[in-house]
Amino acid sequence: MLDRKFLLVYHILNMSQIITIANQKGGVGKSTIALNLGAALARDKHSVFVIDADPQGTLSMWAKVRARQTSPKKDTSITITEKPWSPEEILKLTQPPDYDFIIIDCGPANNKATKATLVVSKLALIPISPSPLDINSARATIELIQEGAKRGATKVKVFLLISKRIVGTNLAKEARQACQMLKLPILKTEISQRIALCESAITGQSVLEYAPNSLAAEEFIALGKEVKRCLKQS
Repeated sequence: MLDRKFLLVYHILNMSQIITIANQKGGVGKSTIALNLGAALARDKHSVFVIDADPQGTLSMWAKVRARQTSPKKDTSITITEKPWSPEEILKLTQPPDYDFIIIDCGPANNKATKATLVVSKLALIPISPSPLDINSARATIELIQEGAKRGATKVKVFLLISKRIVGTNLAKEARQACQMLKLPILKTEISQRIALCESAITGQSVLEYAPNSLAAEEFIALGKEVKRCLKQS
C-alpha cells in the first residue's frame, strides 16, 4: 500500500498541473529545462511555481541571483523556491498552491522528494542528452516512475525529451532512433546547447527574458506549447 504521506501530497497538489523533470543521471539539463519551461508557461499568462527538489540547489542559487537583480524587468508570474525543498517541507503543505502549473526539478532518482513528486505528477519529462550512456541511464528513472504511478493509483504521462542537442550534428537524430527501445513517446521539441542559456543564467534571467528573440527562446516556447498539449490529452 502506498505511504499515507504520499497520498496526502497527491490530494494537496492535485488541483494544479504538476510537471516533474527527472533523470537519475546528472548533467542532462534538468534545472535549465525546469526554469525555462516555467518561463515559457508564464509567457502565456499562466502562474508558475518552480520547486527545487534537488539537494544541490541549482535553481535555488539562481533564484537568489535573480532576487538581487534590480534590472531589467523580470516576469513576476513565475515563482522559484529560494532553497531546496526537503520531502518534509513538501508534505507539510496545508492547502493547494495557487498556481496554474507546478514544475519540480528533481535530484537523484532515489531521493525521497523525487519519489513523492513523481507520485503526484500529471506529467513527467525525462531529459536525455544524445549520448548512449544517458539513454541507458534513463531506464532506472522510467522504472521508478512507472512503479510510483502504479502504487499511487494515478496516471502520470511520461515523455522523453532530447536535451543538450549539439547543433550541426546528427547526434540528436541518432539518439531519437536509439530511444525507440525505451518504448516511450518522445517530444517533438528538442532543446539545444546554446550560449544564450548560459548567459541568461548568469544574469538571473530566463532565456525568454534575456534573449526573447533567440533560437533558445523559440525552443522553450515550443516546448511549453507541446507540454500543454500533452496535458490536455491526459
